[in-house]
Amino acid sequence: MTETRHLTSIGEIARDTWDSLVPASCFYQSHGWLAGQERPDFAEATYTVVSSDGRLLAATPSYDFPAKNAPPLPPVAADRAVLRVGTRTGYHNEFLLAGAEAERRVALAELVEGLAEHAARLGQGALLFDFLTTDSLRSLAALFPVRAQLRSAEAVIHNEEGTFESYRRLLGHNVRKRDYEVRKFEQAGLSLATAPLSECVDELAPLIGQTMDRYDASLDLAEIRAFLKVQAEHLDGLSTVFRVVDEEGGLVGGHVAFAWREMLYARVAGFDYTRTRGAYEYFNAVYYGPLRHMERRRLDTLHLGLSAVEAKVRRGARLHPVWAAVLPLPLVRGAGLTRDTAADQALADSLRAEAGGGMDEEEWELGRITPL
Repeated sequence: MTETRHLTSIGEIARDTWDSLVPASCFYQSHGWLAGQERPDFAEATYTVVSSDGRLLAATPSYDFPAKNAPPLPPVAADRAVLRVGTRTGYHNEFLLAGAEAERRVALAELVEGLAEHAARLGQGALLFDFLTTDSLRSLAALFPVRAQLRSAEAVIHNEEGTFESYRRLLGHNVRKRDYEVRKFEQAGLSLATAPLSECVDELAPLIGQTMDRYDASLDLAEIRAFLKVQAEHLDGLSTVFRVVDEEGGLVGGHVAFAWREMLYARVAGFDYTRTRGAYEYFNAVYYGPLRHMERRRLDTLHLGLSAVEAKVRRGARLHPVWAAVLPLPLVRGAGLTRDTAADQALADSLRAEAGGGMDEEEWELGRITPL
């Protein structure tokens, strides 16, 4: 017999138990990452788990945001008060399930029904699964009538052979330009050193602030430092900071990444623009240095997230669609998927034009996306 529970902190469930459901693609749903995201002053987190005889079958976080902190809603959810299910904002989102296909289907149904009850108690009118993968969207739509829209594309470098030389082969005709970026960096007298995040918080926070200011995303320095300290507390063993240093060892910039299963996740970078030398510091710190590091650690996939898709595709990334999926409440059983197909196709065409490649035609054939 299964049981559905709602926990108020990720600390109420053992790290190994939760992480037993978390594949390589789901670092942003791992125990350590979620622990670092718990901020009751910002959003109320709940962890819904489905288990049977002590075995965890399904799990997800959800977030109830007060109006002052709520992220913008996608248009498909704009007419509802929503409970956000899965990753908090802007991160890869898929269902954490155990067992064979039939067991997973039952566990997902019970998980969603538990979420619907929780949302109703909060007075919410819908469940929002934002930045959801296509497979998870199809699984959800096989059980419940879903309203969905294409949200964006996430960029991932799939380097199956796991070496820097195999990465170079992925680049095709772009390899000469990328080799030039590596040479330019080295000729400028710059190099990369690595350290865990806990050793770099104070030196890196101001540089991240500079970069955020440069791109009109300013954040208070104390807030940046606090965020990095919390991540170091929960994730230091998974962290690597790629430190760009000059000939004297002075810090020019840095990039924070986290290793999870077979993947490395690029997180945040910052630079001192009074010391950069126009030597492709960003790309060496975020791409080339990490890919060499991955070879040594036997990691084969670099997750680069959303936005700036052209630069990522030119450096070997593939683009995968992510979706916003809404379940209106009260919940109704039955398969269904409703989309504005023209709007979805327009966004896909825009992404294709911007990226100039990196999109598998079958994966991006949106008209073929139906409930499983």
